[in-house]
Amino acid sequence: MQLLAPPEGVLTDGVLSLRVPSVDDVDALADYAAGKDGGLGGAWLPALNPGASRERCFWMVADWLAGWAGEGSYNGPALVLTIAQSPRPVGLVGFASRGAGMVGLAFGVAPSWRGRDLATRAVLLAVGWLIRERGATIVELLADRDSPACQRIAVKAGFSPAGSVSRVVEASGEVVEDLRYVFRSGSA
Repeated sequence: MQLLAPPEGVLTDGVLSLRVPSVDDVDALADYAAGKDGGLGGAWLPALNPGASRERCFWMVADWLAGWAGEGSYNGPALVLTIAQSPRPVGLVGFASRGAGMVGLAFGVAPSWRGRDLATRAVLLAVGWLIRERGATIVELLADRDSPACQRIAVKAGFSPAGSVSRVVEASGEVVEDLRYVFRSGSA
């Protein structure tokens, strides 16, 4: 897998910011795992389970940072989403370098912060950065068939439907089909 270098600083559109996570984010993740601020509803932090320990939250931040460093990472690199109204992360955007100019993108917003267009803005900010500063030619987003909200965000952010992809859920062995959306660098 090709190394994706993190942004030089904070990415912002004036409303929200995306930044590299830090150990200062661990307590916020632990609070979400404990059910505060809407908790983990909608699996916006998929590697955390309700009630996850502070140590597991620390592991998650360390795993994201390992992804940026090109080291062994379960989740890959991610940026945390922050807004002026909250000193704590309220969402995230994750990345997977697919090589040959293609980058996979995943996103999530904490339940108590949904419905404010933050996910769409974060996706647009991340896509712009990937294309302008990291030379991505295609950004891929996979959306669960049962997640119309994610599908709407993909379309609203300028992604085009591009079929579907089957994958195996590691924990259950179940095969699921995700809808595939792509954003091509000339689309903006």
